[in-house]
Amino acid sequence: MSGIYLLNCWYVAAWASELAPGRHLRRVLLGEPVLLLRGQSGETAAIGNVCPHRFASLSDGKFENDVVECPYHGLRFAMSGQCVHNPHGDGKIPERAKVRSYPVAEKYGAIWIWPGDPEAADRGIIPDFSFLDVPIETERAGGHLRTDANYQLLTDNILDLSHADFVHTTTLSTGGDIARCQAKAQVDGEVVSVKWVFDGKGMVMNRSAENPVDVHTEFEVIWHAPGAMILKSASRPVEAETGVGHTRVAAHIMTPETDKSTHYFFDVADRRYLDRVTQIFEEEDGVMLEQIQRNMRGEDLWDLHPAILSSDRGAVLARRTLQRKIRHEQESQVDRASSPAESVEAEADAHVR
Repeated sequence: MSGIYLLNCWYVAAWASELAPGRHLRRVLLGEPVLLLRGQSGETAAIGNVCPHRFASLSDGKFENDVVECPYHGLRFAMSGQCVHNPHGDGKIPERAKVRSYPVAEKYGAIWIWPGDPEAADRGIIPDFSFLDVPIETERAGGHLRTDANYQLLTDNILDLSHADFVHTTTLSTGGDIARCQAKAQVDGEVVSVKWVFDGKGMVMNRSAENPVDVHTEFEVIWHAPGAMILKSASRPVEAETGVGHTRVAAHIMTPETDKSTHYFFDVADRRYLDRVTQIFEEEDGVMLEQIQRNMRGEDLWDLHPAILSSDRGAVLARRTLQRKIRHEQESQVDRASSPAESVEAEADAHVR
């Protein structure tokens, strides 16, 4: 996992509902192949998905009795990542017959993974998404999309909701109201928030042609590094008293797959609308963001000297905050040298003598 990512933090690897007992799930996270496991008793684990023998994908093997078997030569690995069975020769397990184990936490209906220093993993710093813990399972539903665009582009997209008036013309558009609104963005410690407050006709998909009503709308996005966001929304008729109307809160969480692709985890308050919301994200936001990624040709945003609008303030604050955290992490890292290749060759020689 290269220096382009913040490592000592929590990323969502999957919704908990994606991983049933006795099942495994492969994901590429921050450029690394990872295998998520749920044991028969319900505990979760995350290990490297590449066998250290001949580098086959463990996810293509069997997972039985909390042990995963490599599909190539049958080495078996416990949920800790340690090889526990070698079916060849005298059965001796080589010292290097183990895969990386990642700290995991199951919280707020999601499986979170810590890609950095295991000793620094602190479950207490997972951002508060407690609104996802609902007593009736059918009330909320989580969605997942893989998008061929850098995770910071997807984060920018949520931190600047003014795009809705142009990308979502028949669905989430406010007819120009949110674009004209002067959003207020601020940083509190390392948390960025952006707020929009305006009166207008509301979102296109919620309007009634027979009974048009002026609507007071408020949106707020709260960003936690590196890409976990909470979107709060409230709307009511302009003439109605405060407290009347609709309020909603939703999760929008971006986890890098690679530097050019992202796992986008989101949720809806009513699972009946999950397919519709997924379609909007995939066919409208996704198409636009993937086009932007291609047009950037692998260049960093700042190296392209983009024109900056007032609506970019929240996204810029988040990017700068993340950049500082990554820089600080890199400067404080202890240089750990890996074992030299010569020692691996020497061990191989000893086995074939």
